[in-house]
Amino acid sequence: MRPWSGVRSRLLTAFVLVALPPLALLTVAVNALLSRTFEQASSRRLSQALVTVQAELDHLRQQAQQRVAAVADQDLPAAPALPDSEPRLASQLAAHRDLEALEIVDGRNRVVSSHHWPAGFGLADRDQVFTARAQAGADPPGTFRVERAAEGYGDRERLTVTASRDASWHGDEVVVRGGSFVDGELLQRLSTAMGVEVAVRDAAHGRWFATARSPLLQWAEPQLEGGGERPEVALGGESYRWAAAELAPQLWLVVATPQGALLETTAGVRQLALGVVLLAAALAVGVAVVLSGRIARPVRDLAGAAHALAAGESPRAVPAAGPDEVAELALAFNLMTEQLRESRERLLQAERVAAWREMARRLAHELKNPIFPIQLSIETLRRVLDQDTADPAAFRALFLESSDTILEELRVLRKIIEEFSDFARMPRPTPTPLDLNAVVDHTLDVYRPRADGVAVEADLSPDLPPVLADRDLVGRALGNLISNALDAMPEGGRLRVRTAAAAAGVTVEIEDSGPGLNEEQKTRLFTPYYTTKRGGTGLGLAIVQGIVSDHGGRIQVRSEPGEGTTFTLLFPAA
Repeated sequence: MRPWSGVRSRLLTAFVLVALPPLALLTVAVNALLSRTFEQASSRRLSQALVTVQAELDHLRQQAQQRVAAVADQDLPAAPALPDSEPRLASQLAAHRDLEALEIVDGRNRVVSSHHWPAGFGLADRDQVFTARAQAGADPPGTFRVERAAEGYGDRERLTVTASRDASWHGDEVVVRGGSFVDGELLQRLSTAMGVEVAVRDAAHGRWFATARSPLLQWAEPQLEGGGERPEVALGGESYRWAAAELAPQLWLVVATPQGALLETTAGVRQLALGVVLLAAALAVGVAVVLSGRIARPVRDLAGAAHALAAGESPRAVPAAGPDEVAELALAFNLMTEQLRESRERLLQAERVAAWREMARRLAHELKNPIFPIQLSIETLRRVLDQDTADPAAFRALFLESSDTILEELRVLRKIIEEFSDFARMPRPTPTPLDLNAVVDHTLDVYRPRADGVAVEADLSPDLPPVLADRDLVGRALGNLISNALDAMPEGGRLRVRTAAAAAGVTVEIEDSGPGLNEEQKTRLFTPYYTTKRGGTGLGLAIVQGIVSDHGGRIQVRSEPGEGTTFTLLFPAA
């Protein structure tokens, strides 16, 4: 081996002295900036969560005041004073005004009627009350109460935000009190929407109102007043940053977020920076000048992407350039961000479909009840019609016309109910190896007779890999999309259906030359009950999205006003 020349030695020494200290400083700066950014983002997130939850509680308070006032001033005076009406009175009024909790208390503080705890009829009202402090010039403060509410065959204590109103019912002075439950579904919805743990602490009795799996339930003796500069607590082996706000004396709103992401990201950045520094030192012997630029650029891109991700921005890909190790790191980072984006989209789709299926199930249940008695009454009246002797011809014609109209509306109503029920009872797929081209061919054959003035084109890729899917459900999803495309082109146009193999499976594209969609329409396109068609129910695309999601696939839409619409379905390969 030839001895090192002075130039090589000086170049190596100069590179080490010039390149390594900046890289070390960059490592420290990125680590410190990342830590500070995470902490600031965490603090902002907690503060915003407190503001959002308090705004939601204030909204519920105002809503309770309005609805309780309506019950006390309008509904209760008109309610009948029958011997058996008192136990059911609160439930009827609560259903009318959409109140989760409603009770009527007499002058002796005894429950006259209760919607949320029917078994409390005649018992003394012993609810725990938290009254928020009033502010100058503000509305009356909200009242938080621990109400005993029925649950299954028993009952449990639940936190509510309520409003009270004095009223008179058939000469008796009573108090109407109602509102919404704070625990349970509300806390779960707020926690899921904001990505933080939300709970309420009853300091007077040392208990939490939180979701069943909330880590805050493990916090036995929290000191919430003051909080300090960096309030943290270890729960279940993980550190949580938290913030609290006093809703009322002895009642605290608490939000918390885990700090594991900060620690893992900081450690990862340290390891990445150390690897880059060591790599730069090892490769400085032969290609110092070239490698310095090739190393610094991807590190800056990766640090910028990590900084943007820490600040809450949408994940973005970083260029996979530079040495092989750095390129692999960038590819791994890009893969991680893509998986994060896909997981978030799938979660939102699954949650949205599940929530709207529940609504459809409830709506179908409520609408089915009156159909049979109405129809039975009409048929009975028509039989009685033949026995009428006062101008029977005129009465018969008028009655038949009216009954036909009502029966027609009932048939329309039944059709809507069946569509809602189909959506709510969407069967789980029974996947089998499926030739997607065959399903597309069959579906197009069914809808070609409807394609009046529309040119139907099929571009099916040969040798598609089979997919694991339910043939009937996939055919239904394709049929809904093709039907929508034909409806969008009443004056004629072009419908093109394409299939192709993709890295993640098989794609199907349904493209039309219709009027296209604007941004607002694309945003709300898959929301149940939203429709752009006259007479539509708005369930077709929600059903399509549910079918694709149940198969582990994805659905995307591309459209511009005046340029048509393209739906792309991706199904995983078998």
